[in-house]
Amino acid sequence: MSFDSRETSLAAGTPIRLYEFRRGVMRWLYNTGGRDITFGTQIYRTVRGGISDNGIRQSGVAKQDSLIITAPADIEVAQPFRNSQPSASIGLIIYDMHYGESDRKWRYTGEISNVRWPALDTCSITCNDIDAEMDRPGLIDTFSRTCTTILGSPWCKVDLNPLRVDTVIQSLNGAAISSGALAAYPDGWFTAGWVDWPIGQGEYDRRTIERHAGSELVLMGGTFALAAGQSIRVYPGCDFTASTCNAKFSNLPNFRGQPQMDGKSPFDGDQVF
Repeated sequence: MSFDSRETSLAAGTPIRLYEFRRGVMRWLYNTGGRDITFGTQIYRTVRGGISDNGIRQSGVAKQDSLIITAPADIEVAQPFRNSQPSASIGLIIYDMHYGESDRKWRYTGEISNVRWPALDTCSITCNDIDAEMDRPGLIDTFSRTCTTILGSPWCKVDLNPLRVDTVIQSLNGAAISSGALAAYPDGWFTAGWVDWPIGQGEYDRRTIERHAGSELVLMGGTFALAAGQSIRVYPGCDFTASTCNAKFSNLPNFRGQPQMDGKSPFDGDQVF
């Protein structure tokens, strides 16, 4: 029988939902059935305790359309959210199929927005669909004195690889890490930069640097998932001013701010501008 015929059958249907979470090349594959499901080269694992969701809705209102997946507290895909949000989004694709069939149907595309642990043995994974991402308000670019792009972006054009410092964590205290190699740089050199480290399969997690002084870096989100002796990569930061762009990165021709703005708006109602 085909997927469509089993979907409309009164007795022959054995529906199974497939969840494919992805971050770069990393994959977490689960299914709602009682045994592992092999589809092509991928194995969707059954989950002890079960995995389910509250149903896919398309009302057009992002908050109402949130998909909530209920799963065991120790499910692997939820663990990066234990202490803080991971540095890269984790996407989700949902397929529906019937057991024994080689056909599956796409049902949903989105990404994880939040994970909660309402009970010791349960987690709730909240996901938003791609429409919610498109509906986010706010200007992509603005007219301001400071630069409006991100350090190292295609618009910035600074190559960060020669500027990064590969080092090893010598000590940490829950809020900050320390490495002697960082003391060779002036205080604040790495402020607003970031630290990253490998998490497997070519992927890196990262933390923003709140403050740099001597050999110490205070990290936003603390030192969770880091350990003494661990190899890290440290990148410098930028305060997005023209003086820093020129003196620190020699990149003034690509500066996207307007430092000569006089501070008076032509739209404030004053007839004399």
